[in-house]
Amino acid sequence: MSEELKKLLYAVVVCICMCLVIAAIVALLLRTPLLAGQKAYLYRLLVLDAVACVVLLAVLVPVTVKRGSLFGLGLSSVVMCVGLSTLLMALFLALGPMPIERSYTIFSLADMAEEPETVLTTEEMKAQFVNGFIEEAGETQKRIDEQVYIGNLEETDGGYRITAKGQRLIKLMRLVESIFPVPDETCIYPNGK
Repeated sequence: MSEELKKLLYAVVVCICMCLVIAAIVALLLRTPLLAGQKAYLYRLLVLDAVACVVLLAVLVPVTVKRGSLFGLGLSSVVMCVGLSTLLMALFLALGPMPIERSYTIFSLADMAEEPETVLTTEEMKAQFVNGFIEEAGETQKRIDEQVYIGNLEETDGGYRITAKGQRLIKLMRLVESIFPVPDETCIYPNGK
């Protein structure tokens, strides 16, 4: 095995270990009040991921500079491993923990898991969605509050209005959808194209 291939495999192992460290840091920070007021859970996850990145860099860069190498890797490789691990963890956090908090499917399956032998009709599942997920769990208000907090909606005259920022977001999402078409365009074009 060539020396370069060994270094590459070693860097992959280091990245995996760093991903585990970042996961542990984020998991611990989620149990603290740090950014607990952040209405958008995904934003909190991503900021905590960035905090974990800064912590790793603050610890590993000085050690690497002092020793000349760390884990057999030079400074640039260590920084690249931290950056790559942070990006991989951002992807994991966006596809793993974040959908748990937002997904009707997870809510529905978790509700059904309480009594696994029960069979629900389509109408009962619709009622479960409206009554359980939207009304009782307050998911609609949670989404509204989240959008106000991040500036896509503004509260006005007893209601809500889309902001210029919200309009730009929709234009961006429609551009993305034109490149990566979705199977059901109703979500991005509610009134048709």
